[in-house]
Amino acid sequence: MSITSERSVPSDIFQIQATSVYPGALNNFRIRSGDEHAEFYIRQINNISAMLVLARPVTGPREFVLDLEMVSLNPLLSYQTSSSLRLFIYMGPYAF
Repeated sequence: MSITSERSVPSDIFQIQATSVYPGALNNFRIRSGDEHAEFYIRQINNISAMLVLARPVTGPREFVLDLEMVSLNPLLSYQTSSSLRLFIYMGPYAF
């Protein structure tokens, strides 16, 4: 995905959501890798979705490769699963 440079912060960038919802399951979202300088964070919206947020002002051109993860835990059925997403973010050199 492409975004503009010098965005105001905090700025919502990308929403991630569970595609299947099971009764009793708890979903946790996190950035697994690619955010070494803490430019982003995950804001959990509810049990099935979260938002990737730009936390610090960043000037382009820049490229980010983030691995996002959703971990689902169902204590009633005693199972845990993990889903991963690799997101490529291209930040342009201009603020428009």
